[in-house]
Amino acid sequence: MEEVQIPNNSIMLNAAYYSPINRDSINGVLIVVHGSAPSTYKDVSYYTGLGTQLGMAVLAFDKRGVGESDGTYESFSVARSKVWFNLLASDVLACVNWIKEKPELQKAKLGLLGGSQAGWIMPLAASKSKAIDFMIIGEGVAVSAGEEHYFSQLTGDGDESGITIAKAHKKLQHFDGEKGFDPRNILKQLETDALWFLGTNDPVIPVDATIEELHRLNKSNFKVVILPHGDHNFLNTQTNERYDLLSYVKPWLITIGILE
Repeated sequence: MEEVQIPNNSIMLNAAYYSPINRDSINGVLIVVHGSAPSTYKDVSYYTGLGTQLGMAVLAFDKRGVGESDGTYESFSVARSKVWFNLLASDVLACVNWIKEKPELQKAKLGLLGGSQAGWIMPLAASKSKAIDFMIIGEGVAVSAGEEHYFSQLTGDGDESGITIAKAHKKLQHFDGEKGFDPRNILKQLETDALWFLGTNDPVIPVDATIEELHRLNKSNFKVVILPHGDHNFLNTQTNERYDLLSYVKPWLITIGILE
């Protein structure tokens, strides 16, 4: 691992670059994309670990305005979601440009990996760059920021003050508020291969609505994995054990020609 600095216009992103000992045969590289929390590259170590276990190079960075990265961090809001998500996508694309300059990564397939809010940011970034070959999306959303926010307010993100997930989904069907960023048109046109993980007991995002939207799109380049009783952190709420995402990721990467 080496710490690196990645420029994006007027700011510098503090990042960590993890590479295999043998840099002569790197077949894939992953950029870890953040959720909504103010997280550093150390805070996304779960995703970094998935990448290194796959034998890939991994680039993780401190989110804009967090840790040692320049810029200003913004908490999520529906009203600012379009502007903020595009800014975050530009940070991802700055990382893409950095990777494209690395000699040992010239032949490596480039992917994005992350969860939650990253489910909006990754497709947005991929819609702006043909250099992104694939995405692995954990508990990401295929509906608008407004719909997701409304749903999570209803459930209280799973605390005792909220209503049940099932009731929240029923109420969501009648949502008529401000949508903010809406990924539907982006997803409809996106040709990038994507693997989606969605847990059926996730109180943070509207999983049912997301599954319905992905089924409606019916895109051959999207594969959806349903995690029964899974929560927002890939934990099976019945067994209290975390799902082994690699058991799904590896075969999929072989299928799309990233791994042998």
